[in-house]
Amino acid sequence: MKHKGRVYAASAILAGVLAWVVWMGTAGRISAEKAGGFAAAVDLQPLDSVAVHMQGRLKSFESFAHAMTKQVTGPQGYRGQSPGFTYLDLMLRPERYADADIVWVKSKVVRALMADRVEQGIRAAQGPDAGERLARAARFRETGRLSPAVISGDPGVRDLLARLARDTVKSAKFVDQIEAAMAIRTPAFLADRLRIVPPPKGDAQTPWLNVTALTADGTGGVAPDDATHAAAPGAGALQGMDVALSAGLIAAWGEFAAGWRAEDAPRVNAAARSLAELLPRVNPPLYPDRERLRWEARYFELGNLTWTWVFYMFSVALLLMAMVYGWRGARWGGLALFLAGFGLHSAALGLRWYVSGRWPNSNMFEAVTTAAWFGGAAALALEAAARRSPMRSLILLTSAACSTAALMAGDFLPLHLSPEIGNKMPVLHDVWLYIHTNVIIFSYCLIGMSAVTAGIYLLWRLGGGGQAYAKTGGAGALILSGVRGAGDAAARAARVAAPALAGVAGASPPVGFADTISLEGRGSRSGAAFGGGAPGRGSLGEVLDGVTMLLMEMSFVLLWAGIVMGAVWADHSWGRPWGWDPKEVFALNTFVIFAVLIHVRMKVKDKGLWTAWLAVIGAAVMIFNWTVINFVITGLHSYA
Repeated sequence: MKHKGRVYAASAILAGVLAWVVWMGTAGRISAEKAGGFAAAVDLQPLDSVAVHMQGRLKSFESFAHAMTKQVTGPQGYRGQSPGFTYLDLMLRPERYADADIVWVKSKVVRALMADRVEQGIRAAQGPDAGERLARAARFRETGRLSPAVISGDPGVRDLLARLARDTVKSAKFVDQIEAAMAIRTPAFLADRLRIVPPPKGDAQTPWLNVTALTADGTGGVAPDDATHAAAPGAGALQGMDVALSAGLIAAWGEFAAGWRAEDAPRVNAAARSLAELLPRVNPPLYPDRERLRWEARYFELGNLTWTWVFYMFSVALLLMAMVYGWRGARWGGLALFLAGFGLHSAALGLRWYVSGRWPNSNMFEAVTTAAWFGGAAALALEAAARRSPMRSLILLTSAACSTAALMAGDFLPLHLSPEIGNKMPVLHDVWLYIHTNVIIFSYCLIGMSAVTAGIYLLWRLGGGGQAYAKTGGAGALILSGVRGAGDAAARAARVAAPALAGVAGASPPVGFADTISLEGRGSRSGAAFGGGAPGRGSLGEVLDGVTMLLMEMSFVLLWAGIVMGAVWADHSWGRPWGWDPKEVFALNTFVIFAVLIHVRMKVKDKGLWTAWLAVIGAAVMIFNWTVINFVITGLHSYA
């Protein structure tokens, strides 16, 4: 009873933390403008149905603004303002940001060097505001955002950036990022990129017009110093448009820009509604579905739904409790949370598919999140097949752990795994994208899942577990254990496993562990799968090894098929089936490790230990292939 009380208390704490995290992840993200004053009063929701032409693709205004402003302010945004508000404010009221800490410096090393130079200059010059300026420099080290006035006006910072720019290997790319942010924030650049006016005459290949076309002087309403740079692209470009419609658009944009500069929120809101109503009328056949644009905006407002990793994470906790303590309620709770996470994950995948018009597997963000979804789908299918076997819950546990890691990477590393929806590279316009790529990323997820049970197996061995392994491999163990009475087969494993796990934890085994995960009882084909058929010979190690082998057998077949399909696609696209590209080489290396595993398992005595170590090593090579090869080493697969 004492044990059950601890379990119930832990579950209540988990539920409370989960509710808090979900509330923070949704309410905090959906709130578009958390800043006060004018920012809070402006309603930019009508612009969610306004399309912006960007690099050959039509985006919703909010997703376009998200892609643009994060290059200036970083992924966290600026002072709680929505990306759309920040974009328009930089364009129409640039004076507010002249000395604001808004330009984000990505590299922490470069950030520290710049902060040192700024502090040296402040101490040398002194002055009555030296303390405040030193405090801002200290904040810069933490936030990474610095004032444009400091970047362009501080001689020490300018000299430092000039020196860093000469080091093309280590630091030039970070200087380029700063210079790009400085250029993007200018009103002229922002007005030029805000291409919201469809061509009055033309087709899908005809460039759209920017907001400079909506003013008589061709300035777009930007600051006078930048007007000459912004005038050229769109000035006088509304010829061929209905006169009344043209006049209405020019008036609406004029009201919008003037109201924005005057901080007249009602005036801005009315003009935004007018623009959203009039712009689709310019060339209706060219304008995208407005409902799709709204959903695209909502997708980004919801943070791409990557925050749903919390459901997977808590399902991992409950499924581990079910495995260790044998509490059926934890198993069902873990299953419920897994289903909730997988449902939201599926919604995110389907929504991205809908707004992009293609299956999401064309960049790193899509590949990682889609691979995790494949793992979840496979885990549910295998869980159904293993519901009467000792493997139940463990397959879900592996998928939940991998999905947690994948979605956390998408949530916390938006610069490396950019969620922006872009066009596919020309080489990807091929049916093999949907065959080869999906097979490969599916195999990668299965490799990661197998490493989870392999890692638990190694901990089990560290705690004193014996040389246990599944006698019939993975698929064979699943088939032989899925018979009547195999659900009782879990009882015997704990009697051997409990002392080992207790050794890892440094405590005595919990009450109920051995009573719930037991293999003794009916001694049928389930025992043959995990312990040779004799009562008392099964263990948790055998079950863990069986799950590892099941997942590795599947990944081995899929990885081999994916490599062969990739060779066919490479021959079709590049004129050769194999070119020793870095990504090709490391995909082959991963396959070789699993081929070695198969042969080693046939020969060595301690099969479970070797299997676990090679599974972990294979997963490490796979992760190296998906990270270092993609982000550090340039090759033909750098886009993937």
